[in-house]
Amino acid sequence: MIAASAAACSASPSPEGIEGVEANPLVVGGGGVGVCNQSDPYEKNNKQATATGLDYNWIYFEPADPDYWWSVDTGGAYTGASASICKNDEDWYLVSTSNLPYTPGWLSIRAKAAGASHCPMYVYEEEGETWTFGYDPPAGPENTIQIDVYSAGTLQLVASAQSNIGRIFLDTYNGPLDQDLYLRVHGPKEAHYGYELSVAVQTDAFEDECEY
Repeated sequence: MIAASAAACSASPSPEGIEGVEANPLVVGGGGVGVCNQSDPYEKNNKQATATGLDYNWIYFEPADPDYWWSVDTGGAYTGASASICKNDEDWYLVSTSNLPYTPGWLSIRAKAAGASHCPMYVYEEEGETWTFGYDPPAGPENTIQIDVYSAGTLQLVASAQSNIGRIFLDTYNGPLDQDLYLRVHGPKEAHYGYELSVAVQTDAFEDECEY
């Protein structure tokens, strides 16, 4: 396994054909780059009042076993969406956390916009050969994504993250994670891309490192 320590190229290659990069079907063109899809099923959720409820595709819970001193509660629930942001657009989602079979203690959100890969682009050179892994969209307002997390009951801001290259890793212990959450996905007025969103609501943190 190659450690991600080499310097990246100054120019990003095309997302087509790069390992770990797939086209987002919600945009015209490959890798999430192009004209946003007006038929995006989430295009009407541009206000809190019309937030799209995200159903969990998997819920796991293993309560602590009192017969083993090392046993602790462990649980996780996972959901996500594929959508697009058109210019002057935003998307709101509602994630129900109050009815899980455990008390949430950790929120993890990953977003890939404008063709960005899960992990940063990495270029490896050896013996005259070059391999490129992942993709970083060009930095700019058109590829900028921001995610704000609010408590649904009070609209208190729980967490926020922004990236001008379409990739967000947002992790937090903070806030009332057991009181349902709104997620607001948006960018500057020039923002224009397809994106993929994944959300994990867990009892504790988990490892998510980028290795090549």
